[in-house]
Amino acid sequence: MATKPKKNASYDLRAADRRRNLFIQIGLTAVVVVFAVALVLYIVMSGDKKPTGGEAKSIRVASSKLITKEGTTEPKAVVSLYEDFLCPVCGRFEQTFGNTITQLIESGAIAADYYMVAILDRPANQNYSSRSGAAAYCVADEDTTPDKQAFRRFHAAMYAQQPSETGTVFPTNTQLIETARQAGVVGKVPDCINSGRNVDMVDGLAQATKVNATPTVRINGEDYQYSTPDALVAKIKEIVGDVPGLTSAPPANVPPQVGGPGAVAPGSPGAPGVPAPGAPEASAPAQPGAPAAPAAPAPAGAPTP
Repeated sequence: MATKPKKNASYDLRAADRRRNLFIQIGLTAVVVVFAVALVLYIVMSGDKKPTGGEAKSIRVASSKLITKEGTTEPKAVVSLYEDFLCPVCGRFEQTFGNTITQLIESGAIAADYYMVAILDRPANQNYSSRSGAAAYCVADEDTTPDKQAFRRFHAAMYAQQPSETGTVFPTNTQLIETARQAGVVGKVPDCINSGRNVDMVDGLAQATKVNATPTVRINGEDYQYSTPDALVAKIKEIVGDVPGLTSAPPANVPPQVGGPGAVAPGSPGAPGVPAPGAPEASAPAQPGAPAAPAAPAPAGAPTP
């Protein structure tokens, strides 16, 4: 019996192409999904990462006219300002030098780096130094205005409403958020302040930057003993040369009150309980009911009472 010849199996090119395209689409989809998941995880983890103690983070304020070193984007003059929002001498420094710092920034003569430290932080003052300093970093991070205008308004407002160092009432986080709103920023600022995002960093900033008193001023990394606004302008002009429109310091908000003691880190010379070098030892306060100490003898020839 004759057998029928077998037909040769045909290769369906179109079906093979469809299968190959399907595999490619599945592979590409998987790659996209994995990439998207990785990106989301990165964003979430980056957003939750808080600056830690020991990190020396500054808030850079500079204008578009900044004078830089030739062939670079590096400023010729960087003025670093180490401040504590609770420090009364920092408040007087802001009143005396604030307009001058603003003029130096806006003329392009300097870049200003603000370091908000927490030398005066205490439970008794509701840790206002670290909370307010941390809030300043929240504002700066959210500030998209030219020349950090919102941060600068917040900075000025914090000193304008500065509480007493020895007071009993200090601004709450809600009040700090409202000050930020009035300065022109909201966004993530409330969450940033309420979560204490920058508190640890601010709390360790004085140690990280080797600062034990506020205000401290450094120019290009070197300590600068400030005296008057005009002297500061002259110092900057020595570094950057003549700057159009920068002739002398503008009037201060109040008469200069420099030279007094600023806030001092605990354990540093001049801190409470630690005499400054060369300072006479303070006598202990008299106890209630204790006899008064004898009066010092009057100078020779002085009339006796």
